[in-house]
Amino acid sequence: MTTQSDIDVLIVGAGPVGISAAMLLHKMGHSVRIIDRREGPQRAPAAHVINARTFEVWRQIGINVDHLRSIAQDPQAAGQVHWVTKLGGEVLGSLPYERQGDEMLAITPTPLRNLAQHILEPVLVDELSSMGIAVEYSTQWLSMIQEDESVVSTVSHDGNDEVIVAKYLLGCDGASSAVRHTSGITMEGPDNLQSFATIHFTADLSSLTRECPGVLFWLCDQGMGGTLISHGSNNEWVYMHPVDAGYVISQSDEEFEAMVRSVLIDAQVDIKILRTSSWTMTSQIADRYRDGRVFLVGDAAHRFPPSGGMGLNSGVQDAHNLAWKLHAVITDTADDTLLDTYDPERRPIAQRNAQASLENAFKMIEVFEALGKPDQEGLSQAISNQQTHFDMFGLQMGFRYELEGSTTPIAPLGDDVIRNYTPSTEPGCRLPHGWLTRNDQRISSLDLIDLTETTVIAGPTAKVDGNCLQVGHDFDDPNNWWGAVLGLADDACITVRPDQHVASRDLVGKS
Repeated sequence: MTTQSDIDVLIVGAGPVGISAAMLLHKMGHSVRIIDRREGPQRAPAAHVINARTFEVWRQIGINVDHLRSIAQDPQAAGQVHWVTKLGGEVLGSLPYERQGDEMLAITPTPLRNLAQHILEPVLVDELSSMGIAVEYSTQWLSMIQEDESVVSTVSHDGNDEVIVAKYLLGCDGASSAVRHTSGITMEGPDNLQSFATIHFTADLSSLTRECPGVLFWLCDQGMGGTLISHGSNNEWVYMHPVDAGYVISQSDEEFEAMVRSVLIDAQVDIKILRTSSWTMTSQIADRYRDGRVFLVGDAAHRFPPSGGMGLNSGVQDAHNLAWKLHAVITDTADDTLLDTYDPERRPIAQRNAQASLENAFKMIEVFEALGKPDQEGLSQAISNQQTHFDMFGLQMGFRYELEGSTTPIAPLGDDVIRNYTPSTEPGCRLPHGWLTRNDQRISSLDLIDLTETTVIAGPTAKVDGNCLQVGHDFDDPNNWWGAVLGLADDACITVRPDQHVASRDLVGKS
């Protein structure tokens, strides 16, 4: 048995959430190790929605976001969701899929894209490797002992045990988190909403989708049902079919192929089954996110129905919230109580995301109930009622932490809150985006924010002491972002946390 000591953070789990945490902490100057029990990166499609806020986080880290977006699905191909009898059959109704167009560049530098996790994850692994950190695959986290100044973990690789001593431990190890289980943290909420079989396959289905390109196809033919999900690259698809609880995969590839063919109008296309799996939809949140020097991040802390695409994105934003706080405590610029804010800030966000995702899942039942009725108008209305499910921009971008200095209560969750985003400098809100100019380069206002320290931004006539960024001095504001978007007086200023959320504002001079 060997012992590794003197690292700042051990991260268990190397999905997009764990990798994001490792990148953030490394960029902040900390020693990090990241382990994963899998043999390598994700092989099958899982999450596929990368929302604007997650891209903004990765942009701040310095990841090549333009490259990530270039390998995502084109919005022209993945900008719609359809209800069909079978693929290539009658289209019963359609809705736009989220807000992916260039008009969103006025609100975010990086609009939402569909990018399958098995395509995304290897790229993130390579980005992490370029920073000098290799994911330690085939490494099982076994146990831990918490001490006054460290967490002592035992891990195993190729049958050899190793002790790793770290100041902090992050459990980014997914829904069945061993770190969570060992910490004695329990999950709250329903753990078996519906089971599904998933079939990952390749097929050129362009002849069936040419007239109605899209990313999701809800199958409404009697006797089959389920969803076809386009993952873009190399004609990859997933057929997700509801099954009874306790379902065990026992069919052959030929039987799975027959299942796929049964939901296609043209059953003669070439199909290659890549892999199959089953999973259970849940809606659960950990009863706490912290146990001493151990923190839960991502799916280890929360599990949402996929109806909304909030899981991976919420996890990356968990890491964004936690990393700068760990940095402040490790470098002695803040005391340990700062870490106590992680749970009360992020857990309510998970609760709202879970609520919206669960309501989306239940509301989908309306469509299938309407299918059995002769009233076509009722079906059209039921499909129209799903608009919030596929337009969650307000939830994705407008979430706010309850911080001192807020003057308005956080609005109860409703369709308007979920769909619509209003830029705000209320403490706890994400700093609104605007296009600025610095050193003759076009930048986003979000690019002004330092990864490790709070950033003070002052209006053009504010009295400043030099320890801030001032409009007209440190950057130019050609479109009046300060006044038109932020609604701030020329002598006002705001303080923004390293996670790009407003910490406080001084509205001197504002009427």
